[in-house]
Amino acid sequence: MRLELSSLRGVSTPGASATLFSQWRVGAIVEAIAVRDIASGQLWLNIGNARVPARIASGDNIGPANGERLQLRVLRDHPVLALEALPPDNEESAAVNDSLRRFLPRQTSPSPLLSNVSVLAKQIAVQGNPVAASANPAAGAALASLPRPIRVAVEQLWQAIPDTTELETGDGLANAIRRSGTFLEANLANVGVADAREVLSRDMKALLIELKQALQRGGAAAHTAGGRSPSTVAPNAGLAPQNAPAPDPLPIARGNLQPLPPVAATITQFDTPTARINELAAQTDGALSRLNSVQLVNAENAGTTPLWLVELPIKHEDRTDTLRFRFEQHARQQQGNEHSWTVEAALPLRESGALHARVSLVGARIAVQLRADSPELVNELSSRIPELTAMLSSSGLQVERIVCLHGLPANDSAELRNATPLLDVRA
Repeated sequence: MRLELSSLRGVSTPGASATLFSQWRVGAIVEAIAVRDIASGQLWLNIGNARVPARIASGDNIGPANGERLQLRVLRDHPVLALEALPPDNEESAAVNDSLRRFLPRQTSPSPLLSNVSVLAKQIAVQGNPVAASANPAAGAALASLPRPIRVAVEQLWQAIPDTTELETGDGLANAIRRSGTFLEANLANVGVADAREVLSRDMKALLIELKQALQRGGAAAHTAGGRSPSTVAPNAGLAPQNAPAPDPLPIARGNLQPLPPVAATITQFDTPTARINELAAQTDGALSRLNSVQLVNAENAGTTPLWLVELPIKHEDRTDTLRFRFEQHARQQQGNEHSWTVEAALPLRESGALHARVSLVGARIAVQLRADSPELVNELSSRIPELTAMLSSSGLQVERIVCLHGLPANDSAELRNATPLLDVRA
């Protein structure tokens, strides 16, 4: 169940609004008591010494009962305050929630780190070519200022990022997902000592940890919440511009799967080796915290109908992006007792905007919905529908429908997710 507080103007306790606002940070977990107005049905939340008006955003049309105690996690603080109701505590869920309290506020998009790794790796590749090296002297200076262990860790991370050509086959995609860092601990638990070294040498989480350790040994400063060190925060970083871009999508299981936009490299903007190391360390800490949050979200949703969120770094030539997936298995339908899956993917496409794909599979029946924020891309995808239909049919699948739509998903998808999977695509 998701709740929203559109504002705190209705707070019943004078002076409590500013205090509450100061505590709203993404990932924070608060306790509340639901209060219902008998006449109007209005829902209020008693949080601390304040009473705040709330509305049910998704997941439960009835909502909490009057007097029900809730544990709520802050999902976002803009443009409205969105909170997610957590299941009642048991030993396992308490451990997951405690870990999310630690990692979720510190997580940041991996895009800045990936861009910097791309710039540094390219410079490593052209070190022996004076002509090529002179094309980007700022990147060369940034690389030269880093200690050798950090350069080695950066290169290893870059080499482990799968190329887009590796994702052209099912086996290649499956292998890349296994190495995405999301399943590191599970992979290590299933291999011996000799094979564990191979896993660690190619897994994204293991290599991020190695880079973080190399940066710490290189003198990186401690980090604040949000993945930034004191020395790398700009003077006006705490002031949100009037037309600030929307925040990056959080690593949460429910809701629409939004793409992670690419970010320009920042490593060449810093003039000193210390500042460059601190920048890399801050971004590495944020990316690791995000990966840990993804794993915790998956653990939280490992029930009878499993759900996995995966964020896969990919590279194309010298550019990097993050391909986001959500795999969800649904309860078997009463008629036919068929396996039912929904797979979603979101990817930024640079000049072409972004792409969202949703594939629903029930038994051998498949339905596909493609969405793009570029009309030209929608037209291009629509022209390829016969080709895609033929490919799926030749694989033994019964194609229910393929549709291409303009505009990425924007509204909460809980109502669609509660429907029959194939109907999600047709809606």
